[in-house]
Amino acid sequence: LACLLGDTFRSIPQTRVGAMSVESMSCSDALAIERQWSLNSPKRASHEVLGVNVGGCVQCRPNAKAVEIRGAKCSLRPELDGVYRPLQDLWAGAPVFRNGRTNVHLIWSPRSQRWCAVPSRSSKQILAYANSVHHNGVPGTGNVCPLPCQVPGPWIVNDTSTEPQEQAEPAVECVFKGQTVVVSGRSGHNERLNGIFSEMLEDYGGFPAFVDRQKHLFIYRRIGRPMWVISNRLGPAIRNGRGVIFAEAEGDVPEPYLVQGPWVVGAWGSRSREEDPHITVFLRAADSGVDAPAPPLLAVRSRIDVELAGE
Repeated sequence: LACLLGDTFRSIPQTRVGAMSVESMSCSDALAIERQWSLNSPKRASHEVLGVNVGGCVQCRPNAKAVEIRGAKCSLRPELDGVYRPLQDLWAGAPVFRNGRTNVHLIWSPRSQRWCAVPSRSSKQILAYANSVHHNGVPGTGNVCPLPCQVPGPWIVNDTSTEPQEQAEPAVECVFKGQTVVVSGRSGHNERLNGIFSEMLEDYGGFPAFVDRQKHLFIYRRIGRPMWVISNRLGPAIRNGRGVIFAEAEGDVPEPYLVQGPWVVGAWGSRSREEDPHITVFLRAADSGVDAPAPPLLAVRSRIDVELAGE
């Protein structure tokens, strides 16, 4: 693992242990320096952009997203399965992800351009890895650090139970694990804004953005202004009349479901703007499937006559 991360240490100016050069470091020395460098990296706010240029990883990556590895249950490494959430510190200039159930970590190797699953950041053992393929189709080239869910795979699983061997596991995949936001409570004009919004992989202006793909609606925070918007476009319209703002709420918070103030519904036809205290925006717990309490107002509309049969 230390050999894979060799370029990382060469990219850090004047990295020495006494008079020892990088080329003569042992694995334990190299890992110790990398751990110390990661610990000394400044902590960043949840919505701050990471601008790091280390070991060839030159990509201004917004706050890292949670990912999930699945399909490893029947593989040589079933402990890979689970949700990996980003930690606050960095490794080789890239986010570090940890499996909350098995404590397996995902770390980026800039030299070999691959994501590696390791038992811990202090371990020399690699449980599995997936190479990154760039625009030219050649693994291990380029200078972009993708997220684990952006690596096409396959994931190569290492088995050291008897003798070292590597095996490609096509059933193992890493997918984006975004948050789900629910908007409800609106009745009247612009009630189309009610819906279920999934977090997008890419942020907008350094903050999370959400999309209801069925209705083609977006929730995003304005750039340079503490205002959350529900619109039919991600960002302001280029031309007048091309974008519709269904509702907006002011709040200097990193997530739309943290807004405390009321949502203001946009004008539509002869209807003017109005505050709607009944609109609720809340986070749906993806793991448990339990939603927030029901909104105070629930509107049900039907174009057919309802007939009831039975008692």
